[in-house]
Amino acid sequence: MKIGIQLYNFRTQLAEDYRGTLREIAKLGCDGVEFAMKYGDIPPEELAAFTKELGLECAGTMFTADELLDTKSIAYQYARQLNSPAVTISAFCDFANEWRSIAEKCGKIGAVAAGNGLVFSYHNHWDECVKADGAPALDRIMEATNPHEVLLEPDVCWLTRGGIEPVQFISRYSGRIRQIHLKDSTQPEDRQCLTELGNGIVNIEGVCRAAGKIGAQWLIYEQDVTEDPFRSAEISLNYIRKLEL
Repeated sequence: MKIGIQLYNFRTQLAEDYRGTLREIAKLGCDGVEFAMKYGDIPPEELAAFTKELGLECAGTMFTADELLDTKSIAYQYARQLNSPAVTISAFCDFANEWRSIAEKCGKIGAVAAGNGLVFSYHNHWDECVKADGAPALDRIMEATNPHEVLLEPDVCWLTRGGIEPVQFISRYSGRIRQIHLKDSTQPEDRQCLTELGNGIVNIEGVCRAAGKIGAQWLIYEQDVTEDPFRSAEISLNYIRKLEL
């Protein structure tokens, strides 16, 4: 498996100096980065050439649903040029009552992405874990969508917060997972209590080993809250390397 970093960790630094921040991230020794909505106002072909120059692969590309519903969106140009493993969205709503509309939207995006020669994946937070007709809304969304056109990019911390055991979840959806967000927390119910991998209560080692068993392509470290994203990334990457996956 390849080890990636979610660029949302560095959103402040990227806003100040996009290229310079990518150069510093490359020095951390990860295999690649997952882009999070922002592409530095750099044209797709130019951004692809720049990341290649830095030795960074693309671990994923995240966009809005509206962008991906547009068959001619520049989002697809970015994804193709970067050789993205998937184009991804997330959503926030009343999932207990609105999961069907999210499933319908995911189905449409999956078809558009396939028409563009790409794969679509859905990234969860914790709200999708609420029960909908007796089962987690995330399960309902997966049941209602084409498994070949709608994949999953699970966030294991938010699954844990929602009461879903992440190792079992990964095993259950093994055929629909290419990328996994590794996030740890001392108190998952508090968004401000995120920590470096291995320092919290999320079963990160179990998740990594489960990811290997299902043939996942990318383990992507994400830590939304940290005073020093570079230091936190270094600690987290070292933790993953010590697992000797």
